[in-house]
Amino acid sequence: AGGVDYYDNQTDNYSQDHYQLSYSFEINDYWILNTALHYTHGKGYYEEYAQDTLLFYYAIEDVQIGDSIITNSDLISQKWLVNDFLGITFSSRYHYGRFDATIGGGFNYYDGLHFGKVTWARFTGATENNHEWYRGTGLKKDGNLYAKLHYQVLRSLNVFGDIQVRHIRHEITGIHDDLRDIGQEHDYTFVNPKLGLYYQLSNTQSMYVSFATAGREPNRSNFVDADPGHPVASAETLYDYELGYRLGLNHMKLAATIYFMDYKDQLVLTGEINNTGAPIMTNVDDSYRAGIELETGINIKGRFFWDMNATFSRNRIREFTEYVDNWDYWDDPVNEPQQHTRELAGTHLSFSPELIAASILSYEIIDNLKISLTSKYVGKQYIDNTASEERRLDPYFLNNIYAGYSFNTSVVEEITIRLQANNIFNVQYESNAWVYRYSYGGEEYFMDGYFPQAGIHYMVGMTVRF
Repeated sequence: AGGVDYYDNQTDNYSQDHYQLSYSFEINDYWILNTALHYTHGKGYYEEYAQDTLLFYYAIEDVQIGDSIITNSDLISQKWLVNDFLGITFSSRYHYGRFDATIGGGFNYYDGLHFGKVTWARFTGATENNHEWYRGTGLKKDGNLYAKLHYQVLRSLNVFGDIQVRHIRHEITGIHDDLRDIGQEHDYTFVNPKLGLYYQLSNTQSMYVSFATAGREPNRSNFVDADPGHPVASAETLYDYELGYRLGLNHMKLAATIYFMDYKDQLVLTGEINNTGAPIMTNVDDSYRAGIELETGINIKGRFFWDMNATFSRNRIREFTEYVDNWDYWDDPVNEPQQHTRELAGTHLSFSPELIAASILSYEIIDNLKISLTSKYVGKQYIDNTASEERRLDPYFLNNIYAGYSFNTSVVEEITIRLQANNIFNVQYESNAWVYRYSYGGEEYFMDGYFPQAGIHYMVGMTVRF
């Protein structure tokens, strides 16, 4: 008595079947054709127990028992997703002398059915079990054509470029889980060019410079989970500038890339989640990511190798409007605004650590028997876009040990057996979180949740290659 009860079947049950078919044809020494078909069928549901919840949330009428009207009930619900994803990709590459060109494209078709049903309720009245309270669809058609060109202008100078034309159509129909009609259609067309120069400084050194633009469309969740009072999510545009340097010696390699990614209407995580745990995103007018990526690999001695990489970045929203729900609105909708707003400038992008670093120390004890120590550091991250120290993920440092042995047999080409211990120092950390903020009675409050990750754990695996 007095303890906390948990629902044993609060589970996520989802499975997929994947089918792929690839074909490649070499016309001659200069020309090759490739194509591939794919199909994925998925089906599953998330089951949840709700205690003393309002019946009208589930499109169930109040229940009359004698002189009493029952408006709340314990119940069990399932949210289902049944989807099909299929498509084709194709390309043709021609290479001759200093000239290398590829043309190709693809088309993908996604059809998802979303529905929810109440499998049991303590009070249902005339409503039967397996009552369906919402049903909607999400159809996405995505087609693209592209061309790539690489040309050696001089012995040490190459020019490269590509262009992609992509069209996407969203068709959404039906009722959402909050009983809103979510019927809507959206079309997007992107023209994504890229242009760059590659220069061979010497036999061991090279550098490149490039510029590219890319568009990204909102997904179904961005539309159906958006605040009804806010503008509809729009596509983001990225302008990407890069400058890179490469050094390759007998026992060492080094790479450095400086980048500046300038966004218009970037889709960013708000820190909030919907009622199935999916993250909610919104557009911000003007933002950027800038930094440097470093990579190095060293053959310390014989079979002993050390690979390292690190990214130092600055990720900012130049101007940002913060929205906070005002719960006083429900007490006085005439005089109280539904949301409070605040203008911020130069704030951090959510879930964007400014330092990520990794290291892999590996040693081949004998032929085909390899051990390694993998280390990873992730700097602090803010849960929302306000850069508040109260709403952040602390930095963490993880270490994993791996051992793998590969061998051949007369039946199969290769068998690899793997043993792995992850988080060997049993670090307690969170890699994700959510937050919901609101004001009431002139005070600001927030609810949040953190997702703790596994402590030390082990994995055993085997890969068979025919």
